[in-house]
Amino acid sequence: MMIHATLLVLLVAIIGLTPTASRAAGKDFVIGLSGDATSLNPVVATDGQSYIAEWPLFDSLVELDQGLNVKPLLAESWEVSRDGLTYTFKLKRGVKWHDGKPFSARDVAFTFYSVLDPKVTTPHRAYFDALAGFSELTAKENPKRPEELAVRPIEVVDDHTVRFRLRYPSGSFLAVLVNPRAGIVPEHLLKGVDLNTAEFNRRPIGTGPFKLVEWRRGERLVMEANTRYHGGRPALDRLIFRIIPDSVVLLQELRAGGVDFIENPPLTEVARLKQTPNLKVLVADNTSYTYFGWRQDLAPFTDVRVRRALYHAIDVPSIVREVLQGYAAVSTGQFPPSSWAFDPSVKPYAYDPARAKALLAEAGFKPGADGVLTKDGKRFSFSVRHDQANQSVKDTAVIVQEFLKRVGVEVHLEPLDWPTFVKKLFASDFEGIVVGWTNHHDPDPFAYTIWHSSQWKGRNFAHYKNPKVDEALEAARRSGVTAERKKHYAEFSKALMEDAPYVFLYFPQQVYVTRAGYEGFVPIPTFAGIYQSLKGVRWTGR
Repeated sequence: MMIHATLLVLLVAIIGLTPTASRAAGKDFVIGLSGDATSLNPVVATDGQSYIAEWPLFDSLVELDQGLNVKPLLAESWEVSRDGLTYTFKLKRGVKWHDGKPFSARDVAFTFYSVLDPKVTTPHRAYFDALAGFSELTAKENPKRPEELAVRPIEVVDDHTVRFRLRYPSGSFLAVLVNPRAGIVPEHLLKGVDLNTAEFNRRPIGTGPFKLVEWRRGERLVMEANTRYHGGRPALDRLIFRIIPDSVVLLQELRAGGVDFIENPPLTEVARLKQTPNLKVLVADNTSYTYFGWRQDLAPFTDVRVRRALYHAIDVPSIVREVLQGYAAVSTGQFPPSSWAFDPSVKPYAYDPARAKALLAEAGFKPGADGVLTKDGKRFSFSVRHDQANQSVKDTAVIVQEFLKRVGVEVHLEPLDWPTFVKKLFASDFEGIVVGWTNHHDPDPFAYTIWHSSQWKGRNFAHYKNPKVDEALEAARRSGVTAERKKHYAEFSKALMEDAPYVFLYFPQQVYVTRAGYEGFVPIPTFAGIYQSLKGVRWTGR
């Protein structure tokens, strides 16, 4: 017994396996993450793990309710001009940064001017195309400064009032002002600093309900309650994010009491978890989707017959049944079935391996001696990179590999840790990928940044280009009328599916497991929406 107790003490000291009983009555809430963040600066962060980790640290002007409508956060109210070109926000008074400095409208202006600054590497810039002076401020050569413009897009009216001026009515403008991609950052710490390399990205100061006290790369992030939070002190004393890349180990830690909350458990275990007395399963719809993609500008993916063949080769509904255990909807494009932009007339390519083989033959491929297709002496063989920690993605990649093998296509899987995977993704350093990708509750931000041909150095890392798609996306984002936007997004969805730029697989539901006794979670049906509610989570012991 003494030996076992001694070993437990050593484990606690070395790797932080803190038994639930030793925590202060549920005041420390331990979250298991499958991968580490890459940056904690919302202006430059690019990936889902970073968005999750930064959410408790920063507040945005507005946030979402469970119906995906915006509501006040740092902004207590706002007015929109009759022509839809001016948004004036009244800011909450008495808000302090984590270092005690006062928050003001200057911080809001600094944040969004930083997003517009072409020297800052951010995936969010194109969200703000509607702002007056966007083209001049974001020009690659000789960009203008805000003071050089005839009309400033962001005006500090006074300490608690900020005004945005648009060049066209935008139906998505309020939607792009929400966390986790629009957290406000402090001017007093970042003015004159290179945001791409700032120490702030590792030691952030926000206005959010929690403040960072420790970040051990690859191990854990520790945050403590912001006692001066403008929305009231959080009920939890500390958030501890433990980085555990192995989904099996993560589940074991949940059962053993090493963590209190996980997302995306092995879905084959969900039924059993629902029957576990001290655990609670939460499920929410999702805007995020998983896909099998490739570089559009690399042969043979430049041939639409090849792309359609790969789509026909994969039995997507069987993946949803077997890998996702039904906790997903088959994807027919960029928008989930719950989105107002979803077009039910767009159908995916049917599973038809015979048709896949015929299309590949039309494209000039012939079976080689070992069964792998060849063309002009080159085997149809390529690598597919994926996140090694996401069990559903890993399983999906293996099944995709098997389906393609059946039609003569050879795939080599390359699992990578999440930070390395993201780095290669944004560098377009891949042939093929299987990835679960975050999305936005409004159709514009991700549809435009993923598919518009101007975004090759941003989220369009697959290098897709189609003038019809560009035209539809531009028309949709320049309208403030939902019915008009819906029409243009239908045109976009049809053109996209016809092009088969990659195999849209599924929209997985968000599945979370938490220890019974914690209450206050609000599973908002958008990517990682439940993390917005951490400020309201409390321990009841029930």
